[in-house]
Parts: sequence; C-alpha cells; structure tokens
Amino acid sequence: MDRPIRNFGFLLVPGFSLVALSCAIDVLRAANVEDMIADFRWTLLGQNDDSVSSSSGIPLPCKSFESSGEFDAIVVCGGERTHLFRAARLEQWLKDEARNSTMVGSISDGAYLVAQAGLFENSRSTIHWKCQSGYRERFPDLDVRMSILEIDGNRFSCAGGTASLDLMLQFVARLLGPEAVGKIADNYFHDVIRDEDQVQHVASAFRFAARSRILSEALLIMESELENPIPVAEISERLEVSHRQLDRLFRRHLNTSPASHYREMRLIRASGLLKQTELSVGEIALGCGFQSASHLGKFFKRKYQETPLQHRRIDWEA
Repeated sequence: MDRPIRNFGFLLVPGFSLVALSCAIDVLRAANVEDMIADFRWTLLGQNDDSVSSSSGIPLPCKSFESSGEFDAIVVCGGERTHLFRAARLEQWLKDEARNSTMVGSISDGAYLVAQAGLFENSRSTIHWKCQSGYRERFPDLDVRMSILEIDGNRFSCAGGTASLDLMLQFVARLLGPEAVGKIADNYFHDVIRDEDQVQHVASAFRFAARSRILSEALLIMESELENPIPVAEISERLEVSHRQLDRLFRRHLNTSPASHYREMRLIRASGLLKQTELSVGEIALGCGFQSASHLGKFFKRKYQETPLQHRRIDWEA
C-alpha cells in the first residue's frame, strides 16, 4: 500500500453494522478537519440507487456500485447476517476492482463477501470473534487470524465495532503521520491505536485473569479444545491442581461446574455454526465435541428451548 489512499467506497451489505461504519467514516472526517490537505472522500454504495438498512433498521441512501466511479479502496461493510448474503454481480465487481489494483477489504462480517469473491486466497484476513468458527468452516484454506485488523498488500479486514476506527487510523497514518493520527485518536478518548498485533479477546478467560490465574488458564484450555473435549481431570492435571480445587473456582466465579461450563461453551459454538454455515447438524455435533446429532440435540434443547433445526430455521427465515 505505497500510494495514497484517499477515496473510499463503502459497500453496504443489508444488515451492516452501523457502529462499525460510523467509526470508520468519522476517522476520515476528523482527518480532514485536522489536516486540510488530507482530502479524504467517501461514498456509500449499494446494489442500486436506493437505501440500505443497517442491523438496527436505520436506512442510509446509497449509489449503485455499478455507476459509482473509481476508488482507491473498497470497504465491504457487513453485519451479523452477511454469511447469508449472495450477490454474484457484486462479487464479480469486487474481482474486477481488485484486478485494477484497487484495495479491497472488509469491516465486521463483510469478510464473508470478500472471501466469497476469492480475494482473501493469498492474504491474511480476520473477522469478528463470534463469527470465527463459521468463517473458518466455510473457508478452510484461508489464513484467518484472531487479530482485530489485518492489512496485507491490497487486502485488509477488521473485526468490526470500534476496530474499524483503528483500521482507518492506520490508513490515515500512512498519509499524515503518527502525530496527526494521535490528535485524531484523542477525539475519541482512544489512547492506544491498535494494529495487527492486537488479538481479539475471544474467551471468557480474559475477564477472570485478574481474579484467578488458574480459572483463566482452565478456560483457555477449554476454548482451545472445543472440537475434541478433554476430561476435566486432565485439565486439572495440566494446571497441577486438584479436581476439587478447580470445581470450587468455577462455582465461586461462574456458579457452575467445570464440566457444565465446558459443555455450555460447546453449545454456544454449535449455535454459531448453525447460524453461519450450512453444515449438517451431525457435522456440527462432531465439530463441537458431541457424540451425535441426537446427543447435541438433547443438551441444545435444554439450553435454547428449541431443536438445532428449529434454531437454524428461525435464523434463515428471519
């Protein structure tokens, strides 16, 4: 990314994250205020000359991507349902833009659309931690990272939310330098500008790190062994504590047993895969450490008051 990147096209996927979009655009606005030579520009794009509604139901007017002009960078803005979105014309347009050396990337779950277009095949990418499992399942050959943002050649991505602010600060820094970016970040009380080295806190482990190192490490082990769950006794052995001590820690801080919490984590992963992939219930059951679809269904209905198939149908029909 050696050339200046000033002109951005924000491609809005229906149900896009409004907070991720606004964080990204407001950085560009603030940069123009801070330095008049910055001249950052942006255009909201959709499939037609019409409005596109965010996940919160707020519509924004857009120009058709097919008659929108030239951009230095295309930013695909997604939301929690982008994994269901299909648009062959859009994917082809993204491919054409990439062939013209335009930077193409995503914020939040817009990574699904960029990956469907084949544009992350030789680049690192990231996505919001809640979608990591489904994203990896759909695109098993991609180099998917847990970082909050990635900029790799002419491709970029970020986890969404306020991470899009950090992504745009990276673009601004390349043009205006660190001092200007520091002043812009101060507008948002954003005292640390995050980059590719910042990992998303995906596990509940981080919430308990200050309270109990043992509990935090136990949760990290569970998070890393969701597909092939290990006995709680083995977790205790790894941590060099007794099963009773581990049980006391879980009951004190989480009001449950280690085994129950472990199963809860696997059920949450199963819920995500049902909503974000087309894997069969049997495949999802095995991928989340359950013996069979019926074994998953037993515990799933107890937690969600519906079967896995009902859970999936509600999401797809909503």
